[in-house]
Amino acid sequence: MKIYTLSISGLIISSLLFSCKKNELPVPDNLVMDIESCKPKDKKNLYVGMEFQGGIIFYLDETGKHGLISAKEDLGPAPWGCYGTSITAAQGQGLDDGLSNTLAIIANCPEPGIAARLCDGYIVREKGDHGKKYDDWFMPSFGQFTSILYVLKSASGLCQKTYWVSSEAYGDFMAIPIDPKKQAWEINCQCAIPNPDINGIFPAPRPKAGAYLVRPIRAF
Repeated sequence: MKIYTLSISGLIISSLLFSCKKNELPVPDNLVMDIESCKPKDKKNLYVGMEFQGGIIFYLDETGKHGLISAKEDLGPAPWGCYGTSITAAQGQGLDDGLSNTLAIIANCPEPGIAARLCDGYIVREKGDHGKKYDDWFMPSFGQFTSILYVLKSASGLCQKTYWVSSEAYGDFMAIPIDPKKQAWEINCQCAIPNPDINGIFPAPRPKAGAYLVRPIRAF
């Protein structure tokens, strides 16, 4: 296990890099996705990279019973929304901020079809007529999103794509001031060829009206 640290304009993100089995991720045509349940009989058997409760586990806390799950598909492209309006409550960038960011965006940005609303309305249902429904998804923060790529690597399905995260941009970027009324964080994910598990992220503040993909996540 290696620890990688990324520093961007005073933001430091440390992510753990794990080895996990590669798998092909299905991409359905709609927002309701049938999946096979992979619930273990004992929660102590949970592990990073495991299919669980509607997606793939990419983070476990110290108890090993709670963590974060990435959806297995992208939504969008869609705008971040509310260009010209700063939502200061949506500036959190850590592993605990995605849900609060998403709620702040939805509460303060009435614009339809934005990335946060796509995540909030996302549903995954297990196979079968009585399959459990997971509808508590949200838009990941900067730190949560980068952890998906670093931990799940090429199995995340993020490679060679560009995404919004729920963290509004502020401060300076490469010595240029950022206007939080107009910009949020966009992240371009690059995976090396021929070894896609060597990857990197290239973040930049972008106009909120731009359309990019978004990857929903949920907590358990």
